[in-house]
Amino acid sequence: MPFGILRVSTLCFFVLLALFGARAGVAAAAPASEAEAFVQTSIDRGYQILNNKDLSATERQVQFRTFLNSITDTKRVALFTLGTFVRTASPADIERFLSTYDEFAAAMYQGYFDWYTGQSLRVVNSTARAADDVVVYADVIGPNGAPQFKVGFRVRKDSAGRNIVTDFQFEGVWLALNQRSDFTSFLQQNKGNFSLLTSELEKRTQRFREAWAPPQRTSAQ
Repeated sequence: MPFGILRVSTLCFFVLLALFGARAGVAAAAPASEAEAFVQTSIDRGYQILNNKDLSATERQVQFRTFLNSITDTKRVALFTLGTFVRTASPADIERFLSTYDEFAAAMYQGYFDWYTGQSLRVVNSTARAADDVVVYADVIGPNGAPQFKVGFRVRKDSAGRNIVTDFQFEGVWLALNQRSDFTSFLQQNKGNFSLLTSELEKRTQRFREAWAPPQRTSAQ
């Protein structure tokens, strides 16, 4: 790329470029490091709730739901999954969809966490896409200490400046992006009928709860 810099100032230019690159690296490292700590701490909290044998199934579900709402913005994600259809939906359609998606997300994430109880998650690295957009990568570690799966978390900032998870990646597949493709395709096939989409999501939520249900814990476990 031509910069039009005179030969006598070339050395000064490269010195400034090096300084700028160093500062940019430090700036990028700060949000990435913060996001990595946020993800690791959040996952550890989630496992603590689900591994707490003093909690009943109902208490565990309530506490996990509270925890999930503290680290994610399901409304933001839900609206994203609707794509351009969000513009044509009525307020009533949106309200019902958001409520249903909230239940769907809770069942889905608790399923992931609960099914892999006894394993752990270790943050490996991250990529800062922007100052408020970091992708954190991690390994799911099995009981034998070996990595079993690779996962990713897209961390953004909410309106209050807090870190939140806006998407989850499992073995290279981004959940919200996949849902957006799935939901918009469903709406296209059903002429934008939001009632049908919401009903379908309710069915999927129930199937999630049944399919991901882990073996029942006993007091001896």
